Amino acid sequence: MAVPASMTTADLSGRYVLNSTLSDSTDGILTLQGVPWYTRKIIRYATITLDVKQYTGKPADPTNPKESDRQGDDFEHIDTDQTLTGGIKGTSENRTFSGLPRDHEDHLFGAVVGLSKRITGPLSDSNSPVAKYEFLQKGWTKDTLENPKGVIYTQAVSNTEISGKVWTAEQVWGLEEFNGEKRFTKHVYFFTPEETVTAKMVYDYQGPTPV
Repeated sequence: MAVPASMTTADLSGRYVLNSTLSDSTDGILTLQGVPWYTRKIIRYATITLDVKQYTGKPADPTNPKESDRQGDDFEHIDTDQTLTGGIKGTSENRTFSGLPRDHEDHLFGAVVGLSKRITGPLSDSNSPVAKYEFLQKGWTKDTLENPKGVIYTQAVSNTEISGKVWTAEQVWGLEEFNGEKRFTKHVYFFTPEETVTAKMVYDYQGPTPV
């Protein structure tokens, strides 16, 4: 199902289900991340649902009893809760678009260091973190590329000291047209010292994020 015509990457909040027909297989990526075969098999046939909440942080409030609210922040945030059928535990990712690295522990992928930010300017520009990756640059709707805030970019790197694994996953999120319908899509560029895998993850919009 297409996203609402008015939706842009300024606010991708909503519930989505992964469209397995339009999406590429992520089995190669999961293999390189060390996910066991039986878990990958369940994921392959599971219904994967994302609940996405996109918002800007609260301003500082020195009188608030909660320390995090006293400090506040004015960063963009995207919180994602992922659920799967088939008995696999879902994951939650709370991304802060500060451009600063943040440690994260994932029950599927282990210890990772994540980074999220907006890319302003052409994706092919020499200063762009995705300048070398045409796969991450192409296919996006005009409004995705021309959003005043920039393009959504995320990076996750294995915390090798803890996990013993060596991999990097770079992603661009946005809107892309398939069969004349605009859909929320992630382009994933995944690499290890030995191998590189790319994949598109295309989602069906289901409606607003449940309260």
